[in-house]
Amino acid sequence: MIIKRYSCILLLSIFTGLVTNQTAFAQPHLECYAYVTEMVRSSNFPVHEVGKDKINLLIDDDQPNMISAQVVYDVISQPDNPNTSVAIGWIKYDVNKHILWNNSADLNEHRVQLTYNKKYAVGFDQCHKKHR
Repeated sequence: MIIKRYSCILLLSIFTGLVTNQTAFAQPHLECYAYVTEMVRSSNFPVHEVGKDKINLLIDDDQPNMISAQVVYDVISQPDNPNTSVAIGWIKYDVNKHILWNNSADLNEHRVQLTYNKKYAVGFDQCHKKHR
């Protein structure tokens, strides 16, 4: 009985340690997304609803070579509309080639390459390498 108890405690400690380590590695990577957000804000992505400083990204897919995200802006929720964000398009970021694409629904087959401030690509690379 005592051996089982210690075995359970040891397994729980190992499992908790693994979860903690995974969380520790996952969290810093999230801060790297701020650079991608700033890429979009500094880009020629067409935003008419709000100022570019108000847009954010909802990361849809993060592959080693490509990040896909929905471009949104936050709104104050109303009783008739509980949503707190409005989607205004999609982007893809080619991590290796440093190319930012407007990949919105009507552009899926003919995406448009965006221009942006390259300092955010440098910042993303440095952040990404630091937290691998």
